[in-house]
Amino acid sequence: MRFLRFLVLVVVPLAVTFFTAEVFGQSSETEALKSKVDMLETELREIKNLLKQQIERDAQKEKEIASLKEEVQKKEARVVTEAPPPSAREHVVDEEEYRHIAEESYLARKSAELSEKKLAPSFGGVYTKPFLRRFGRNTYLGGYMDFEFRAPENEADPHGFTQKRFIPFIYSDISDRVKLAAEIEFEFGGVGGGRDGEVILEFATMDFLINDWLNWRGGYILTPLGKLNLVHDSPLLDLTDRPLVNQLIIPTTLTDLGMGFFGTLYPSELSKLDYEIYVTNGIFNGLDADGTGRIGEVNGLRSAKGSGGAYFNDNYNKSPGVVGRVAFSPFIGLEFGGSAYTARYDEGNDNQLTIPALDFIYQKGPFEFVGEGAYAFIETDSLAEAAGITDDMWGYYLEARYHFMPSILKDWNSRIFTENSTFTGVLRWDQVQTAGRDDNFERVHWLRNRLTPGLNYRYTEDTVFKLDYQINMEEKDMPDLANNAFLFSVATYF
Repeated sequence: MRFLRFLVLVVVPLAVTFFTAEVFGQSSETEALKSKVDMLETELREIKNLLKQQIERDAQKEKEIASLKEEVQKKEARVVTEAPPPSAREHVVDEEEYRHIAEESYLARKSAELSEKKLAPSFGGVYTKPFLRRFGRNTYLGGYMDFEFRAPENEADPHGFTQKRFIPFIYSDISDRVKLAAEIEFEFGGVGGGRDGEVILEFATMDFLINDWLNWRGGYILTPLGKLNLVHDSPLLDLTDRPLVNQLIIPTTLTDLGMGFFGTLYPSELSKLDYEIYVTNGIFNGLDADGTGRIGEVNGLRSAKGSGGAYFNDNYNKSPGVVGRVAFSPFIGLEFGGSAYTARYDEGNDNQLTIPALDFIYQKGPFEFVGEGAYAFIETDSLAEAAGITDDMWGYYLEARYHFMPSILKDWNSRIFTENSTFTGVLRWDQVQTAGRDDNFERVHWLRNRLTPGLNYRYTEDTVFKLDYQINMEEKDMPDLANNAFLFSVATYF
């Protein structure tokens, strides 16, 4: 009995307790394992979802990259397919400078456009001075200077050294829409101190910007008659003297007081159309009230420029002038321009002067070809005829340029012949016919031909050393003038 009681009271409860603990212990471990499996399955599903989302994002990025590549290809189509090497007068701009340019104001951005497109300075204009690209902020100071040596065959012509021009610039971003640009010309050393020169405000304009295609300009305007009058700075030109047509028919620098409009339109994705049109006081006074004529075969229209009040705040004959230019670029590297000027040129307000002009610029890699021509239609009454003025004169020039840099020179002295240095071979043909009357009041014409080969060296795009030789051929009933000339000059922006 005691044994049975022991079994019932002690052994059986212990066995039951042990069996129960064993069963429930196994169940707890199973539940724990099941919970872990569920958790792992949940994490796996989340990982699969994340992987799926990443694959979708990668696919979207590939689409965006493909779209960006397509946009880049479209933009590259607007750039000349054959970019000129550094020797082709290319301004090298690093990433930091581009970042600086992107933050700069309107004038500096305009100046940077040629460099970004790798175009020659001839494609530029009033707002494409290099100092603007370098130091663009609210107000900018800069300018250029030239210096020359001349040795003509004709002993009667001036020989020796000449300090021709010192031209300070002042440009300003007054506000987001108001801009100012001005140049002061000190020519032949200025006035005073025994120097036979001049100091003059070459141009000074205020612009109010409205949008790309319509903007206002007023002041002493650089007359848009032909292209070279807009880009006439000595450091930009590859030969020492300006073309004959720009000395006698469009006597550069040609400035007039007035106002008008300018702008740019984009007819297509690759093309561009620029225009300027102004009403002015009139720049030419070719016939004074006393019968003195200022237009003739020797100086063409040059002696009539700026006389009789054209540089003063007075329209001397109460008859305004109108001048305008349209330039069309079908693609980057080619531009055609057409311009015209018309006004009364005499104080009696009886005779009209009209000058149409055409110009072009073409650039392909290191090669450039430029040209300009103008024809002056001159009305003459009996007073004008008695003063020796005839009814027409014309002129044009064609100029080819090739930029190069022999690698042997860079290897020989890389400090003088740098990556930004270049040589330019130049050949220009000039032809101008001016008209007047001789002592017997008979009509005479003087046809002048000039061939000018030249070679220049640019340490940088801003500084140029020029060597050229002028071969002059006059066609007139007179002996040979023997006026060929050797020229050396230096010009630089600052």
